[in-house]
Amino acid sequence: MLLLAACAVALSGCVIAPPAVPPAPAPPAPTPAQPGPSEAGGDPFECDGGTLRIDRPGDYRLGDCDEVELNGTDIDLTAGDLGTLTIRGDDNEVDAATIGSVTIEGQDNEVDADGIGAVRIAGDDNDVDSRGDIGSILIEGNRNDVEHRGQVGTVDDRGTGNEVRRDD
Repeated sequence: MLLLAACAVALSGCVIAPPAVPPAPAPPAPTPAQPGPSEAGGDPFECDGGTLRIDRPGDYRLGDCDEVELNGTDIDLTAGDLGTLTIRGDDNEVDAATIGSVTIEGQDNEVDADGIGAVRIAGDDNDVDSRGDIGSILIEGNRNDVEHRGQVGTVDDRGTGNEVRRDD
C-alpha cells in the first residue's frame, strides 16, 4: 500500500519546489578611489592620501589632493591645491588653485591654475594657463600653448609649433 501511495504521488506531476533564495546584496557605493560625477551643488570628493584616479566622463569637484590622475576623455575637474596632476587622455579640463607639477600625455586638454611648479607636455594641441608663475616647462609635443601672467623658470621646447608666452 505504501508503494502504491508513493507511485500515485510520483505520477500526479507534483513537483517539490526548492527553498527560496534570498536576493543578492546591493553593490557598494563608489569610493573616493573611483568616484562618479558629483551632482550640482554636491559635496566635493575627498582625497585621503594616495592617488585619486578619475576615469569616467563628467564634472568633478575636489578639494586639496596630493596626487590626481585623469585617465579618460571629457573629464572636467575643479580642484583646490594639487601636488601632482597627470592627464592621460583627450579633451579634459582642469581648473585648480595651484599645481605642484602637471604632466599631460594626451591631446586637446586644458589646464588653468593660479600657479604651477612644473609643466611637462608629451601630447599635442594642449593649453596650459597659469594666472601666476610657472617654475619650469618641458614640451615634447606639438602645437601646445602655455600662457603665464607671472614669471617662468626654465623652458625646454623639443616639439614644433609650440608657444610659451606671457599673458598680460
